[in-house]
Amino acid sequence: MGLTVESRADPVHTDLVVVTLTGEVDVATAGRLRDHLAALIARGARHLVLDFAGVAFIDSSGLSVLAGIHRLLSSPERPASGEGGAGSGGEGSRADGSGEGGRASGTLALAGVNLRIREVLRTTGFTRFVPIYSAVEPAVAVHQTTVPRAGP
Repeated sequence: MGLTVESRADPVHTDLVVVTLTGEVDVATAGRLRDHLAALIARGARHLVLDFAGVAFIDSSGLSVLAGIHRLLSSPERPASGEGGAGSGGEGSRADGSGEGGRASGTLALAGVNLRIREVLRTTGFTRFVPIYSAVEPAVAVHQTTVPRAGP
């Protein structure tokens, strides 16, 4: 079936991006999704809400992408392009969750996940570390109230 990926940044919290997915997240599409999400992070997105309302199927390749993006966002100090890999950091992290430059770690949330995919996420343990919301609006609202505004 394929996968369509569309992104839109929040107008107030510019480091919050909603990514709408339509189709299947599988071995044929996971690499493109990973590259798209990694590019958003490289451009400054720290909080991603993935709208799964249009996703009919996810396989282990898709789960691997979600795990890697979660790890990348959770790292207090993400490397710049070409420096290290997902999840590197550690040294230079502060107790407040920010890195050397004061950059806080980011978040990943899912929204509109159908019951079959939700069960896969629960069974594999994703629901322990990635929140799932009924729709995009509540996920964005939670982030807007808990995340400081980006920019000056």
